[in-house]
Amino acid sequence: MVEGQGNQEVSASVSEPPALAQSETFEDVFRSSYAQMMRVAFAITGSNDAAEDIVQDAFVALLSRFDSVADPPAYLYRSVVNGCRARFRRKSVVDRLIRLRVVSEVRPPEIDETRMALDRLSTRARAAVVLRYYADLSTDDIAAALGCQPGTVRSILHRALANLNQVVVR
Repeated sequence: MVEGQGNQEVSASVSEPPALAQSETFEDVFRSSYAQMMRVAFAITGSNDAAEDIVQDAFVALLSRFDSVADPPAYLYRSVVNGCRARFRRKSVVDRLIRLRVVSEVRPPEIDETRMALDRLSTRARAAVVLRYYADLSTDDIAAALGCQPGTVRSILHRALANLNQVVVR
């Protein structure tokens, strides 16, 4: 009831939804996501150079579509994972043509062991493990990044962990 109008009820006008928070700019997304995307790409590829290239390509693609992308971080995860996949496809072709092995830089043994264990997994399984246990993404977010169903992600993770368990046990 409104004062001064007796017992007559005044219908409440439908209030407008609260103003949406100022949407993030591309620069805001870049600042908040770049380091995480680099870590994910490095964990999947094992190469800083490849990770930089892949992440830069993902941000370039996001920039051209920024106004139409509803969830920029999800778009970036998917772009990075797809970039890593493409990198592995190209690398496998080159490796078959050229059987040269470049000596990698020296790393602590635990990183080499982790890298070797991850290298035994398929690209998709490696991406799922990295996104789940390194980037701490939910099954739904991983499914969006990999372009599959959450149940498929759970299955991929289960098989990948069983594979990694065999590597560690041996």
